[in-house]
Amino acid sequence: MSVAPGIKVQNVTKVVYSDVTKGRQVIVNDLSVAFRAGKSSALLGHNGAGKTTTIKLILGLVRPTHGQVSIDNNSVGVEQRRVIGYMPEVNRIPLVLTPVEVLQFHLATYNPLELNGSTVRNVAIEQALKRVELWEHRKKRVGKLSKGMARRLAWAQATIHNPSVLILDEPMSGLDPTGRLAMHGWISEFRASGKTIILCSHELATVGELCDDVNILRKGRLVYSSTHEERAGFYRLSLSGVDEMALNAIRDGESLSGWSGVHQEGFTAHLVFSNYSDVSQWMQAAFKRGVVVTEFGPAPLIDEGVLLKFFGKELES
Repeated sequence: MSVAPGIKVQNVTKVVYSDVTKGRQVIVNDLSVAFRAGKSSALLGHNGAGKTTTIKLILGLVRPTHGQVSIDNNSVGVEQRRVIGYMPEVNRIPLVLTPVEVLQFHLATYNPLELNGSTVRNVAIEQALKRVELWEHRKKRVGKLSKGMARRLAWAQATIHNPSVLILDEPMSGLDPTGRLAMHGWISEFRASGKTIILCSHELATVGELCDDVNILRKGRLVYSSTHEERAGFYRLSLSGVDEMALNAIRDGESLSGWSGVHQEGFTAHLVFSNYSDVSQWMQAAFKRGVVVTEFGPAPLIDEGVLLKFFGKELES
């Protein structure tokens, strides 16, 4: 298996019959999505979009009704699961265990070859707990830890066996500002090491800073996918105090080219352009007309307007 395997979900449908009143439910609907090897990919979607089920399919916790999930072009089995680290949104750690016992059990389950022997594993456990600043709490039962401490332990558990695939579900949940900064740094280091990461988060800023690719699910289907390379060469210009009517007036009055995308946020309009000369002319026209430019630079991996397009209330029906 390669150092950083790619993951493919190909034409996968998952049907469940868990609710007697609702009958047959299609949770994932003919889903095809690829998570590139060595890249950090966001998996986004509204509640009930199928994100958790997709993760369970990749982990091999549930089987697809139709289709195939593969890791490094192999069906998900014991060896494939062994290279995955998983940090769920809600901690599933036994409350009666201590952090040391949690990591001991985890290593005994995964049995990584590079951590063979009790002495080596004890050293790895000590290093992992010191890294997340839990070494002084190593003998405290999980039930006595704060939520932030439990999230730190979840990170240590997900990464202690040096997985080549890391799946993170709302990793910032429950963390204070210091903890969030630390988590951001740990994910950044893991990303820089060339591992494959799948990140689920409702925080757009987190996605923009930590991800190379973005995938959005809607009712179990892939409705949007974009890579950093595809967004390269796009620029965003933010203008204050203008609406769609004012933008049209500037465009027509100055004989400017149109934009590739636009999103209105309060009194600010965010315009996306695929050509630098176009955005340059728009900036000059804005200065000429006394319009305040609040931001200019490379377009983010995912724009708020794109996100709202797939999360808006009109799509919930």
